[in-house]
Amino acid sequence: MDVHNATLPAFPTEIWLEIIHILLQDHAVSDPDPVSASHQPHIALQIWYNSKRLISLGKQQVTLRSVCKRWKDIVDTTLYQYLRPSNLIDNPVDSDAFQRAHRLQLGYPDSVCSCQDGCCCDGYAYWCFGGSRDPKSTRLLADSMSSIDRLQAKILILPRSEWNALMEKPLESVKELLGEIRSLVIEALDSIPKEIDTVCPNLTLLALHATKGLRIDISTEPATFPNLSTLQIVVRGNECLRRIGRWNMPSLKYLELTIHVDFEEINLVNLLEKVGKGLVSFQIGDNTQYIMLFPGIWNALPDVRYFGTSMFGGDMPPEPPPDHPLRTISNRESPRYNSWRRELIALVDTWTRIECISDTHSWEDMEQQILELERSEARIPGHYCDNDHSVCHDCIDDAIILCERRNVRYEDGFGRTWAEYKQAYIVARNEEV
Repeated sequence: MDVHNATLPAFPTEIWLEIIHILLQDHAVSDPDPVSASHQPHIALQIWYNSKRLISLGKQQVTLRSVCKRWKDIVDTTLYQYLRPSNLIDNPVDSDAFQRAHRLQLGYPDSVCSCQDGCCCDGYAYWCFGGSRDPKSTRLLADSMSSIDRLQAKILILPRSEWNALMEKPLESVKELLGEIRSLVIEALDSIPKEIDTVCPNLTLLALHATKGLRIDISTEPATFPNLSTLQIVVRGNECLRRIGRWNMPSLKYLELTIHVDFEEINLVNLLEKVGKGLVSFQIGDNTQYIMLFPGIWNALPDVRYFGTSMFGGDMPPEPPPDHPLRTISNRESPRYNSWRRELIALVDTWTRIECISDTHSWEDMEQQILELERSEARIPGHYCDNDHSVCHDCIDDAIILCERRNVRYEDGFGRTWAEYKQAYIVARNEEV
């Protein structure tokens, strides 16, 4: 068949529009309530933040536009479905791009790497493991307000400078502009912004990111978020926790905390007494200290099915009671901390009702090493390892074997077991060859 002279079926434009829309739609990154919508809520945000998927969609747009003029015209109507203008500081787009974007992401860099524009790295790593990003001071959205009444976007990710520039405008105008926003991520913060609930009253996801913990103005009135189901936040101390505990969040189900203070001084009791009984997932991490969980934490989290944590201080907490629904444990440490990975895997011996352990590595990064270990005749778990500076493939292989023996699902950071990854990528790749 001569593909260069091939003709497309004479479908109506509406049919082609629907087909192309499906090809360019990725619910994992476009859903404004990604955790609730996922059947794997413990890894939903890692996928939602991942830049590689957005870049792949951009390449898909380029490919579809090159098919023919008809397709080009159709694709152009959805060209800014995902607007990630990390290069707009030097090359601004017109306000129509902001107006039509479904997911709008401003500021750069968007991960801890140095790639900046075109970054394929995992933006979620910034949230879990800290970073030192310093987005340039911009006010692109605020400066576009003269020609935009209301964004179509449901998802807005922006740095502090963009948010502060918006807050210089009349609140009613900002509220009208952001009226459709359901997911709001503000980065590079040093304090909790005021009036979020006023200008974005219908949020389902709120993420306040900082590398050194957030201060909170003691004069700030308690915020009300009636529809908020997911909260990601960095806290600096007990005062910040108490203030957040005063927020009215009746729909909260997924809570992620990162602590930037000696955890022994932190008191989680008051916060979890306020929101704990409604939580389905609770993840907590500390980039510099050990986690200390208070006695009776499982009573404060009676419906939690997904629990994520970084390194424990002292002894492991007791297993939840037999009638507790917890079945999935997630690693909140960097993939290089192999000592914590071994302790986490050891839980399958004592926490007998655990069905899944979710780790932070990616199978793509160690495909050949794991394949070689699989072929080894001396593949016996329990090797000695004192490496906490890089990912130990032997530790990962130990985890695969031990979890298989105990019928526990062992996932990478994207929710895939090694067997699933191997079947979907390695076997399929070999069959194509």
